[in-house]
Amino acid sequence: MSQAATALRRTEPNPAPAAPVPVHAEEVGAFLERVGVSSSGGLSEAEAQKRLAEHGKNRLPETKKKSALVRILEQFANPLVLTLLAAATIAVVVGFTADKHESFLHRFGDAIAILLIVILNAFLGYYQERRAEAALEALQKLSAPNARVRRGGKTVVIAAEDVAPGDILELEAGDSVPADARLVQTISLATEEAALTGESAAAVKDALAPVARDAPLGDRVTMIFTGTSVVRGKGRAVVTATGVNTELGRIGEMIRSVGEQKTPLEERLDRFGAIILRVCLALSAVLLGWGFIRGGRPWHELLLEGVSLAVAAIPEGLPAITTITLALGMQRMAKRGAIVRKLPAVETLGAATIIASDKTGTLTQNEMTVRNVYAGGHRYTVTGEGYNPAGALRDEAGAEVVDLSAPLSYLLATVALCNNASLNEDQETGRWNIVGDPTEGALLTLAAKGGQSRESVAPSHAFVHELPFDSDRKRMTVITRDERGREIAHVKGSVDVLLPLCVKFADDKGVRALTEDDRRAIIAEADRMSEAALRVLAICRRVRVSRDEDDVERELTFLGLVGMMDPPRQGVKEAVAECRRAGIRAVMITGDHRLTATAIAKEIGLWDEGDEALSGAELAAMGDDELARRIMHLRVFARTTAEQKLRLVRAFKAHGHIVAMTGDGVNDAPALREAHIGVAMGRGGTDVARQAADLVLADDNFATIVEAVREGRAIYRNIQKFIFFLLSSNMGLLVAVFVVSFFGKWPPLTPLMILWINLVTNGLPALALGIDPPDPQLMSEAPRPRDEGLLIKRDYLGILYVGAFMGLAAVALYATSEQTEDALLRTRAVAFSLLALSPLFHAWSCRSPVISLFGSKPLISLPLLLAVAASAAIHLIALLVPALRPVFRTYEMSSNEWMLLLVLSAMIVPAVEIAKLVYRRIRPADAGPARLPASAGPR
Repeated sequence: MSQAATALRRTEPNPAPAAPVPVHAEEVGAFLERVGVSSSGGLSEAEAQKRLAEHGKNRLPETKKKSALVRILEQFANPLVLTLLAAATIAVVVGFTADKHESFLHRFGDAIAILLIVILNAFLGYYQERRAEAALEALQKLSAPNARVRRGGKTVVIAAEDVAPGDILELEAGDSVPADARLVQTISLATEEAALTGESAAAVKDALAPVARDAPLGDRVTMIFTGTSVVRGKGRAVVTATGVNTELGRIGEMIRSVGEQKTPLEERLDRFGAIILRVCLALSAVLLGWGFIRGGRPWHELLLEGVSLAVAAIPEGLPAITTITLALGMQRMAKRGAIVRKLPAVETLGAATIIASDKTGTLTQNEMTVRNVYAGGHRYTVTGEGYNPAGALRDEAGAEVVDLSAPLSYLLATVALCNNASLNEDQETGRWNIVGDPTEGALLTLAAKGGQSRESVAPSHAFVHELPFDSDRKRMTVITRDERGREIAHVKGSVDVLLPLCVKFADDKGVRALTEDDRRAIIAEADRMSEAALRVLAICRRVRVSRDEDDVERELTFLGLVGMMDPPRQGVKEAVAECRRAGIRAVMITGDHRLTATAIAKEIGLWDEGDEALSGAELAAMGDDELARRIMHLRVFARTTAEQKLRLVRAFKAHGHIVAMTGDGVNDAPALREAHIGVAMGRGGTDVARQAADLVLADDNFATIVEAVREGRAIYRNIQKFIFFLLSSNMGLLVAVFVVSFFGKWPPLTPLMILWINLVTNGLPALALGIDPPDPQLMSEAPRPRDEGLLIKRDYLGILYVGAFMGLAAVALYATSEQTEDALLRTRAVAFSLLALSPLFHAWSCRSPVISLFGSKPLISLPLLLAVAASAAIHLIALLVPALRPVFRTYEMSSNEWMLLLVLSAMIVPAVEIAKLVYRRIRPADAGPARLPASAGPR
């Protein structure tokens, strides 16, 4: 047994001159001899415990969660926040050096205000971005709780986590597979592997089948895998891998290795924060240096000026308003069925240039459905979705079939009786599900749609015997006895196997001899269905005249053909067309076969002339350079593994694209994690896919992605609007603080004044700009370039222009004031209000960087109107309430001062309108949508 244990521990057999044979390609006898395990006796209890000690429990490692404290502290790891913390520290030091007779609020008010803002931002970010990292925990849920194994010559039930390499598994229909194992015996065994391989049809298993050494996962018919389930038949298998060494465990390791991926918005905000930090430090250094050179002032006053400049330069409201804008967008998307798990992902989808979509369960329903029927020489189409029996058969003219012909009636009765699946309706959701083989579920649904459900047919047919399907016979037969006492054999199977066994043909006139013309017509019809990527089955029957069981499946009467497939989801074709108009290239990455995947791609409009399809085997043989050269010509990637999906996402990213990956299976999870934004199906997807994704589609509707793209683009455009607004307003503060600091007698704005302007008066208009109605032309534009910053050169020039205008207007107040101490303090109070009210007028100009505010649609934004009115009212309270004047160091203003204040504040509107007019004259092409049309984007 120790030799066996050693063999099973290794990922490859002992070194040999020839290349080692993979387990799935090894002949059963050679495999059993190599591992030294009896296919009937199994491991002894002592040996099993020894192997468990060596290999560990059959479970995946648990995810290490971050504590709430760590998550909160991470919110402070931001250049802007760290700069504010430094400013708060300096303000505290200055407070201790101030006159001890001043009030506590006067001495430490600036520091308290800064710290409150930092803490508020941190908790807001923590609350909105809190997410459970449960992808690996969800993998564990797929593990079977119990397993039947052979131990010491007896079959025992043990906990799945106690299964060890070398254990003999006993499997039957309904069992969950607890570990990866090599099959040594199979009886009509089939498993459901969609979550692992992406293929919707049941995988037929055969312990004795020859399998290529390089066969992809979905073609390894001699193996079973953790996380799958048995849908029919029985089997016996030797465990070859447990825990992290299973295929499921490898996917878990890939998820863990990918780690957190920053979204493009996060990257841009990080770069943006770093730029502001450098500017802030440079200006503060200049100001402090000038103060020390000039001399004559205490060091703590110079530090306070440095703090004021830092506070003026940093848009303190940016993190909070960005978070709130994204959160509001998240709520709007949730109403449309898109649930956002990571806040910046709200915007990311709007930047996507590639949507790499899984097929099964994403573009398709993951429910095998009969699409075409051929019976009695006539073609019929089948309507209705998935396993829902509410549907109908229609003839070639499109009319619903009400009166069934004899061949069609016989065919429907046969598919209902030659069937081991069952249909169940979920009373809560109203959805229909199957128990058993998806193919048989599709046939059972077909019978119900044609009015021949098993419940209506079975009472007149008593079950006699069954000849189960297996991979050698490629057919299944159920024998029943009808009310007249006749024994009837109902047969379904592969066309090439059953057609040679047929001698009769059922048509509208009755049963007659099958002619060569009939055979050619049947073969032509089967080929037509196959070319449409339908899986084709022949349906036959025979009224038994012989008691010899070997004679049952001979001299059959041909009833017809059924063609089935996993059909596209409703609305997918329109969604793909919308993506094309938006300049987004959609590609399909699937574990299904190339022919099936290509047919679906053509049906939903995903395929263009000149596009190519690539199989997983071809991809494995392709080098990275060749893949990079051909990737933009490849539209369908078929029979791909989890590793290959991950490789393709990385290849698109390396090509400079922003990639959105959609999927629903375990095998999609690593690619979902690697993509800029992972989109999982919420209803039909696995827990693993949902937990690895950034966005979950609650309705499993691919069309919802289009709405998410639209929302994402609108959010990004609005973020640009309020960032421009905040920075141009801050630039006015910066200019005023910086220039005033060079004049020793002029009292500068206090940090509290600056924070009040940045957060209270500017905050609400910025937030209103964050929810501005979207431009109707958004989905006609190409995705923005990945290397484009949050703002472009035009925006930075606009920030300097607006900042200079606002700041110099405030400086002009100082310059034209009487140069006495009392007069200058009153002037500072007026300048404070000027820099608070000017942005309220300027906010209306920020709705578009080019178009006049009078050309905005709609002309009046109600949220912005309310925000401006509220901000003005709040600021007036600070000015008019006598108790607040000492806090803000303001004074009661005269009517002349009020008139001057309002005129200067409103002057920013014509100033910006003139600048926009000049820009439109210089760059007329920019007067419309700011980007190339979508046709210029990737196809």
